[in-house]
Amino acid sequence: MNPIKNALKSLSVTTTNVIVALIFFIITAKITNPEFFGKVAIIQLLEVVTSAFFYFIPGQIITREISYLYARKEISKSVIGKFLSFPFLVLPLFLILLLFPNYVKLAIPYLFLYLLNGVMGSIMVGMDMFTETAITGNLFLITRWGISIIAVLSHNIYLFIEIWTLGGIISVSMNYAFLSRKVGLILPSFDFAFLFKHFKEGLPLYLSSSATFLSSQGDRVTTAYLLGSYYLGLYQFSALVAGVPSMVLGSMSGVLLPTASFYKALGKDEKKMSSISFRVLSLITFLAVIISIPTAVLVVEKFFPAYTSGIKVLILLLLATTLPFPISSLTNFIIAAKKSLRPFLILSLLNGGLVLLTSFLLIPRIGIMGGAISQIIVSTISSSFVLVYALKEDTFVLGKRESTLLFMIPLIAFYEVFVDPPYLDFLLLLSVILLFKTFRIITAEDMKLIDSFLPSKLKFIISLMKAIS
Repeated sequence: MNPIKNALKSLSVTTTNVIVALIFFIITAKITNPEFFGKVAIIQLLEVVTSAFFYFIPGQIITREISYLYARKEISKSVIGKFLSFPFLVLPLFLILLLFPNYVKLAIPYLFLYLLNGVMGSIMVGMDMFTETAITGNLFLITRWGISIIAVLSHNIYLFIEIWTLGGIISVSMNYAFLSRKVGLILPSFDFAFLFKHFKEGLPLYLSSSATFLSSQGDRVTTAYLLGSYYLGLYQFSALVAGVPSMVLGSMSGVLLPTASFYKALGKDEKKMSSISFRVLSLITFLAVIISIPTAVLVVEKFFPAYTSGIKVLILLLLATTLPFPISSLTNFIIAAKKSLRPFLILSLLNGGLVLLTSFLLIPRIGIMGGAISQIIVSTISSSFVLVYALKEDTFVLGKRESTLLFMIPLIAFYEVFVDPPYLDFLLLLSVILLFKTFRIITAEDMKLIDSFLPSKLKFIISLMKAIS
């Protein structure tokens, strides 16, 4: 289980997503309007609804259990078949979408495939099958964004959904073939006692995920309700562009849980793993934020002039989703250590209620900027909670280096919002590098460990890290 190689494989999917989606958005923005974009946003919103409300056994629980079994060489197709059965049990619940407009009804097969594919992906990364998930992920994204350009050209939302459904069929079929080749022919096995056990164990995480929907999507729902599809399209576009850096970082986070679970099963200390992950991810996150903001503004101004009124919203959303990433990554180590997940439910309910309250208070007064401010508030509360809980459960140690990085997060956010003349971004970049070098944030021991995981073609990264550290 090599976290660096696996992160690179995951990153290939993210890179494909960014490139192909950018082309898709450029064409869509040129030949359609925010109203059509709003319909696309609704389909994407249904994906989030599926993940939040229909994923009864959270993917993190599946990945953790599979990783533990894989590390101990106890994996079997029987266990995989049991996990694969639950999307079929959930299928009847999708019929509730029959109450909605015609194009939403048509999305039911796609959403089922989306759920089934998510479960398969959780199983596969737990078994260190990152190469296979990268293959199917890239193929799905090319179908999802690339071929669906045909539907955009014809302004046909129905054809758009049909093409996405085709991508889902291809992805599920390939993942099933990869899994069968790995462990043998797999059939869904409806073991209700098994499923209920893991449902009960993951219930706090499931309920918190459902509540998180309100905190992460409540601003979109409120925007659609109060301002209509035009402003939803404008806000969703800003959110999508702002989400690119966190999407790239997420490819690294997706590696942390199976890696932490794998090595935890082998007796490794999660505190050391979480510490080095936090420090390395902080460096990557700070550089990503500083580079991404001027780049995102330039892209919107040059390619999407109809969306320039959302630039300030974009900046706030980018900060809200990206800067807390090193802290939120600690959740993976809490899950891997099998600590109680119940407090996350309380946090999610608080965040969900707070974002709805602040959105309803702010959006009518200051428009879509109110939604962005809601996300800043929720992000701050969530990050503070995860940090405190990780320290309380002894899965993270707060030393001088870690404290210095925590202090830098609000400083960078303040700079980007209230100062940030473009010509000073380069100076901020140099300041971050100088900070890491002065305080020796990444130690020689850390670099030795990283070097042991690096492929031979990437050994130059150690030289770059030595220059910084």
